[in-house]
Amino acid sequence: MTPDRAAQLQAIAATLAPELDPARDYPALAAQARHWCETRPLEGLRVLCGTPLFLNTLAQYAALLEGGADLTVVYSDELGYDPAIPDFLAGIGLKLCHGAEEAAAAGPFDAVLDCSALNRQVQSRFGYCELTRSGVHVYGADPPDKPVFAADSGRIKSIETVLGTGDGCLRGLRHIGVDPAGKTALLFGHGRVGRGIEYALTQAGATVRIVDPAQGRVFTPALLNGTDIVIAATGVRSALAAYARLLLDSGALLVNMGADDEFGPGIPPDRAVNRKRPVNFMLPEPTATRYIDPTLALHNAGILELMQSSGASGILTPSAPLEDSILADVRAAGVINDEIDALGL
Repeated sequence: MTPDRAAQLQAIAATLAPELDPARDYPALAAQARHWCETRPLEGLRVLCGTPLFLNTLAQYAALLEGGADLTVVYSDELGYDPAIPDFLAGIGLKLCHGAEEAAAAGPFDAVLDCSALNRQVQSRFGYCELTRSGVHVYGADPPDKPVFAADSGRIKSIETVLGTGDGCLRGLRHIGVDPAGKTALLFGHGRVGRGIEYALTQAGATVRIVDPAQGRVFTPALLNGTDIVIAATGVRSALAAYARLLLDSGALLVNMGADDEFGPGIPPDRAVNRKRPVNFMLPEPTATRYIDPTLALHNAGILELMQSSGASGILTPSAPLEDSILADVRAAGVINDEIDALGL
């Protein structure tokens, strides 16, 4: 390990330590870092990481650095980020790109860890590891000539999307002074993210109405009567665009929980919370680290899956043995075992 890399890892560990405990908060990434420190599977590979830039993302970087990656971080105004983190990373000498155009100019890379397909134009030798469902839709509609590892398609992502996103939505609302107790929320989308939000808000005392045509729950204007909060959680860009005028006139608080703008161009950014970015991205820890840790470990591990699929194309789903090994690390910590048991994992 080069002296610069050792110093970077020490700085990251020191920055995480006051807030996060590896054994409690990120056991999967900590185990991955320990293993990769010995095996060095990413030695010399140029890796671009586009995970939204917050404190807990540093644990993902630590595992990549331990694995030997020549790491570049790209952060995006579209997704939002903690402005203190780019300054910290620059201060320890980590390479940074602000936006996809800078990332493309800094390429090519051996692997791209993407989020919302924002970096799909960056050249990548082995392919792309996509973190979100909306990003997988983009890659599927316009497939690259390299494989795309879909971290969102694994069982593990349920920990983040159901438990973590529901918790993050609730904390985000409380952060802006909105107590859901006694309020009525109209929730668009009842997949994993939607189910988690419904559970968290219901537990907090809200009444939740659901719109999800795939489940036979169609939208009617009458659903807006008495609605205090409208939450978009479909995973599809501009999914609510057809209802823009009705939403604007409703007076309801508009909250996006998708990685993309689900309200569409008819809703001005200043009409929605956090300018249509996910409400939990207003928080220093958008998704509690204990919930996102397994997903970020899977995101990293996707690089190895891409390397083994050289010459392939299309969407790759996580293998059962890979997910089982990450879940074993999470279960060994024991912090969220009851919750993941409830998910059937």
